[in-house]
Amino acid sequence: MNIGLIYIVVSEFFWAGELLLVRKFFPNANPIFMTAMTSLAASVIYLPTIFIYKQKFSIFEWFIIGILGLFSFGIAQIFYIKGIQLGPSAFSIAIATLTLPFLSVLMSLIFFKEPITLKIIIGSILMIVGFLFISST
Repeated sequence: MNIGLIYIVVSEFFWAGELLLVRKFFPNANPIFMTAMTSLAASVIYLPTIFIYKQKFSIFEWFIIGILGLFSFGIAQIFYIKGIQLGPSAFSIAIATLTLPFLSVLMSLIFFKEPITLKIIIGSILMIVGFLFISST
C-alpha cells in the first residue's frame, strides 16, 4: 500500500475523533465560534513550526495559503461542525464525508483537466447511490 494512502487513513481517524468530540461535547455550540476556537488552538500548537522550518514563500504562495486557510479552517470547518451537530447519526455523517472523492474528481476535471476513467465514473456513481440510499433511511 502507498504510504500516502496510509497517511490519509490516519488523518481520517483523527477526523472521526473530531466528529465524535463535537457531537458529544458541543452539540449546540455556534459552529463559527467552534471553528475559531479550534483554529486558534491549532495555531498555537503549530506556531513553533514557523521558527523551526523557516519556509520561504512567494507573495502568490502566501495568497494561496490564505485561500487554503479560508476554505479549510474557515468555510469548510463551519459547515462540517454544523453538519455534525444536525446530522442524524455519526454513521450518516461519516457516510456523507464519502462525497469528498466525487467532489475532488469533479473539481480536478474542471480546474486541472485531469482525465476521467471508466473506473472513476463507476466508483462515483456507486458513492452517490450509496450516499442517497443511506441518507434516505
